[in-house]
Order: sequence, then structure tokens, then C-alpha cells
Amino acid sequence: MISNNFLFSRQAVVDSKLSVKANNLFHLNNMEQEKKDSFLSLLFTDLSIVDVIKHQPIFITVSIHEVEHLPTPPSALRFVLFFDAAELVPERDSDRLSGLRLDGYQLGLTNFSLKFFGTPFFDYFSFVELSLNKYDVSHVLHVDRHQALAHKDIWISHIKTQEQHQEIDTHTHASWFSGDFLSQSVPVKGSNVPGYRLILIDLLTRLQDGRSSIRDISAAIEKDVTLSYRVLKLTKSVMYHRQFNVHNVQRAIEIIGIKDLIKWVTLAMFSSIDGKPDCLFSMAVNRACLCDGIAKAIYPKLEGAFLVGLFSYLPSFFDSPMEEILKDLPLDESLVVALRHHQGHLGSILAVAKNYESGCWEKIPFEQLAQKSLSSNQLRQVYIDSLKAAKEIYQI
Repeated sequence: MISNNFLFSRQAVVDSKLSVKANNLFHLNNMEQEKKDSFLSLLFTDLSIVDVIKHQPIFITVSIHEVEHLPTPPSALRFVLFFDAAELVPERDSDRLSGLRLDGYQLGLTNFSLKFFGTPFFDYFSFVELSLNKYDVSHVLHVDRHQALAHKDIWISHIKTQEQHQEIDTHTHASWFSGDFLSQSVPVKGSNVPGYRLILIDLLTRLQDGRSSIRDISAAIEKDVTLSYRVLKLTKSVMYHRQFNVHNVQRAIEIIGIKDLIKWVTLAMFSSIDGKPDCLFSMAVNRACLCDGIAKAIYPKLEGAFLVGLFSYLPSFFDSPMEEILKDLPLDESLVVALRHHQGHLGSILAVAKNYESGCWEKIPFEQLAQKSLSSNQLRQVYIDSLKAAKEIYQI
């Protein structure tokens, strides 16, 4: 019996237009040493995982010692296996890597060096990762000019800022990019508050005012035509489907319900903001669904987890620091301390979600979660379920 006690999460890999082109898969293997050869097989054959990671190429960094018994990949999936150049030995590993290529895998190198350049062994690899965790931008620009990489697909990872991405995109032939720059906010000069932020402030204020009617609230939303359209479209989702058409925002609110209004209006708002990477909206929805799933597992009666996950992306969409945004929004104090300091039940849930997303599993308090009946395997399933739930939302 092979253990399936492993965790995984995915990170968007984008092209120069910031459209998602692939997914980088983080993974943590907790199995016994003698069973490590089989965990990738489990990852590739677990249908619940395959369903949420297919449609785009999957980048995954592995050890040469973990792929000895790797099966032929499912036809629906395209895997690029990245190996650390420092641990490869051509005389020992050529046959194994050649077999992987024949089975349908593409291969890539991390920790790149020129020691294999000019050898048949180097031809096995179609991709090269250059990580800004290991090199600075100037070194990446220098290495990219080497003729050894002229015919390789270059993936620049761990890009921290949009300025770094712009420089690399302009001066290298790299076409694959990943890192925190995707969710970085760009401060807006001047003191004008963006229109969508004003709408959100107005809406939250009205919802807290017990005298505001549904007509007043719908009027606040209808100030923006695109936002109104998005809210109406939400009523077409599976969750709110009815056998009648909705012609105005007021009727849509009656269907959605006041309780969930902020959640869905914020979703509609995020999806309407121009000038942001295509993947940013899906990243925000993924985190919101993950927070919601964790909350349901350990604090079934707790409210606000979805909003905390969603609102954690406010700086990325509104291009302002979280502290400045929260000063304007009339939010419950539990949401404020969660978003600002990761404190309280909601704050701890947000911290777990963010660490899980980034593959920082060593920062997740697994023992405390287990005491609340959430094991690592169950957390993985919550993550898978959250990806499915998010997919339903952002495909509306």
C-alpha cells in the first residue's frame, strides 16, 4: 500500500502579455524513504488532482532519484520535469532521461551551469530555469546572451517586482515568467481614490446602515455599467440559477441575498478592473475559496473567511497599501485585524492559505490543525476542492 501523504500547490507561469501559460507545481513529500520513487506516480494518476491541473503545461522540480519508476503521463497532461544540474551525472543518468523523453515528458534544468554545454546530454533539455532567488537580474541578462541558451525555452522564476519583469522581458529571449510580481500593487500618484474603491466604500457603508433599502444598494452598484453587468451575470451561476431572467440589479440582489452581496460585488468588481494580469482575478478567487474551505473544516460557524481571502488582494487591484485601503472601508474589526496582522481565527486561516499557496508548508501549524481534525491529507483535499469551486466562479 503506497502512502499518498503529500501536499501540492500551483503557481501561475505567464507569458510576456501576463496570460497564464503554464503552472509551476510545488510539492512536499512526507512518505517513507523507500516509497519516494512512487509519489510522482500518485500525483499523476490521482484523478481529483489531474482534473484541476490539466489544460496547461505543468512545471515540476524533481530529483533524478524520484523518477525511476515514473509511468507514461496521462494524455491530458503535459509535464516538464526540472532537474538540478548539480546532481546530474551524464554517464549515470543519460538512459533514464532518454527514457523519460520517450515516454512523453519534456525536461528542464535548474541551477544552470555550462558544464554540459556542447554535449549530447545537454540536448535532452528543452527548458532552462533561471531563478532570481539564485541570480540577480544583471546575471540573468548576461547568461541569457550565451549561445548555449539560444534554442532553449527560458523560464525566469521568483521575479519580485514588475520593474524586474519589464527589464527581463525587454532584454532577454525568455518567454516564461513567474513570481510575486504578478500580485504586486503599483502605487498611484496623487490623492484621487479609484472609482471602484469609492463604490465599495459606499456599498459597505450602506450595508451597515440599517435604514438602507435594497433599492438604495442597487443604485450604488448601478453607478458603474460594467459592474452592474457582472452582478447580473452572477445570477446565472449554478449557485443562484433560477428558471427566470433577471433584468436589473435590484432583482439580482434579491436572488444573491444581502448576506453574500459584498462577496459577489467584490468578485464582480475585481473582474471588471482593467490593466491587471489575467491571472490575478483567478488567484484572488482561489485564495478566497481556500480560506472558505479551511474555515468550514476547523471553524464551521465562522463567517468572513471568503471575504478575508478575497480582500487580501485589495492592494493588488486598487494599487494602494492595505493600511490605507482599510482606513476607508467600514469593515468588521475581525476582518481588519486578519488582513493587517494575520490575527484572530480569520487571520490564522489567511496565513495558512498564503503559506500553502506558496509551498511554505514548514510555516503551517499542522499539529494545531490536526487537533481540530484537519490532517495534512484533508488540507490537500480542501485545496483541491477550492480550486474546483474557484473555477466555477471565475468561468461565470
